[in-house]
Amino acid sequence: MYIFIVISLILIIIPAFLPLGFSPDSLNYYETIDLPPSHFNFSSFEPFYWLVVYINQILFNGSWASFLLFFSFIYVSLSAYLIYKYSPSPFLSFLIFVLLFYPNFGLIQIRDGVSIAFVWWAIFNLMEGKKIRFIIKTTIAILFHYTSIIFFLALFLNKKRINRKFYLLLPIFGLLLGKYVLNLEVFKLIVNYLPGFLKHKAQSYLYLLEYHPEHILNQINILNTYVLFIILVYYVSLFTDRPNNYSVFFTKMAGFAIFFWFSFMNIPVFSFRFSNKFNTFLVFLIPYILNNFRKDERTLVYLLLILMLVLLSWNIYIRHELFDFSIL
Repeated sequence: MYIFIVISLILIIIPAFLPLGFSPDSLNYYETIDLPPSHFNFSSFEPFYWLVVYINQILFNGSWASFLLFFSFIYVSLSAYLIYKYSPSPFLSFLIFVLLFYPNFGLIQIRDGVSIAFVWWAIFNLMEGKKIRFIIKTTIAILFHYTSIIFFLALFLNKKRINRKFYLLLPIFGLLLGKYVLNLEVFKLIVNYLPGFLKHKAQSYLYLLEYHPEHILNQINILNTYVLFIILVYYVSLFTDRPNNYSVFFTKMAGFAIFFWFSFMNIPVFSFRFSNKFNTFLVFLIPYILNNFRKDERTLVYLLLILMLVLLSWNIYIRHELFDFSIL
């Protein structure tokens, strides 16, 4: 327990010690911390983001460190709390969280990180039959990052049973949609019918794809090692025993992660954003899968998994130079 708390505290304070520009989104955030309320743009950033900017200006004179610490504290502490409370193997879940998701949602997409933490909390409330709490917390998540609106679909998922045939074919449906249906022109048409708070951001990504296809956000390797790892975990989960409703639901989340990855592949930034939101539930799914192995098998499986997680983390965040280490 103490190690859990100490590591969480370290993760919380790391962003405050990183130089400006270390993570790709930091410069965009830095430009907003001194803006007066009359210049707040709710099309570019969500209401609760601007609320944090405003509170930070009042309490800490617009300090960059306190701004980062606010997001980091919410994301890490709430995630750690939910992992400790709900995971069948908290330390394994926390390791997955640290290696696969913290670098992205804790250091780069900090709005989305806080949003995901509230989505997790909302989903557990939903699993406990607390629909009003689910709606409240999902709404908070949306006000930190608009794309979390997609998790309202969870209200319509069966929490107790899984249609194995349907979910077996779900990634294939996504691949067919992405290859033959959801092209740039179709997305342009769909975006026109989105509400204003979603439309502006979506149009900017479509513009980027159409006029700057060389941009890094438009590059996608549809079958990279990370995706292959997700697919492996997903199909293993489909064909293993599911001890409770949580594991059923998290298997569905992994299925939708792969579905969105393939179906949105013609708009890579959509593919990344939506699939990775659902991928975060691997933090809870993988420990349930590992519980199906015999005790004498678990040590080897755990070691192989840890090696795989380290290699994936290195490949995603270091090898592909997501962070600018040269300024450290």
